[in-house]
Amino acid sequence: MRYFYIDPSRISASQAVLEGAEASHLKNVLRLTPGEKVCLVDGCGVEYPALIDRLLPGRVELSVTGRTPSPGVAPIRIHAAQGYLKEKKMDRVVRQLSELGVARFLPFVSERTVVRPASGRATYRRERWRRICIESLKQCRRGDLMGIEDFTEFGHLIEGGHGYDLRIMFWEGALQGLTPQRVAQAALDVRSVLVVLGPEGGFSEQEAAAAEAAGFWLARLGPRILRAETAAVAACAVVQYLFGDLGKGVKKS
Repeated sequence: MRYFYIDPSRISASQAVLEGAEASHLKNVLRLTPGEKVCLVDGCGVEYPALIDRLLPGRVELSVTGRTPSPGVAPIRIHAAQGYLKEKKMDRVVRQLSELGVARFLPFVSERTVVRPASGRATYRRERWRRICIESLKQCRRGDLMGIEDFTEFGHLIEGGHGYDLRIMFWEGALQGLTPQRVAQAALDVRSVLVVLGPEGGFSEQEAAAAEAAGFWLARLGPRILRAETAAVAACAVVQYLFGDLGKGVKKS
């Protein structure tokens, strides 16, 4: 069955309307026809099986036949803060973190940021990343759309990092990794995690010290130095494995 993202405001208990790129994809690329079954995903954790009713210019009308919680929503809320990378690298990170079930993406600039976001392009970048998240949501069958935050500075990020059960900065200079033993010793009930990852140049010792003083755990990703975009995926995969649903079997009814 084909999956389509629909804005929650465009769906009711019995009817739904697809517009824009999603309607065009359904009609012109997939060439679906009235009577065919599809699944609509609202990005808020709910899926709607539906039947195509009418194909109209710029829109598709559908009949909603059900409503179910999406199995693709992660049980833990991971907010991933990524030091700004060159544009194509950021695009890849956004797509892959969305696939891993990360709840929100927070881009920031820090001391060793190599390329800073161009003035006036912040809105364009956010919209582009949102489109990537929609594509990823459909491709990997996740039920909630990864949120994209505004750009911020490293100092603001760690100062405003309260409200999470666990805050982690991944830094190659850390003395230990994020191991099950370390987690068990802390005896934390973790439902939300802020994961902070550096730009191409990594973090300075001063930044690491500031984060630790603010209550962040410092952790490393093994003995090898990873590329920034690789580190982002590895770190969030580790967190999803330890606290979320990565690697867990499918629950049978």
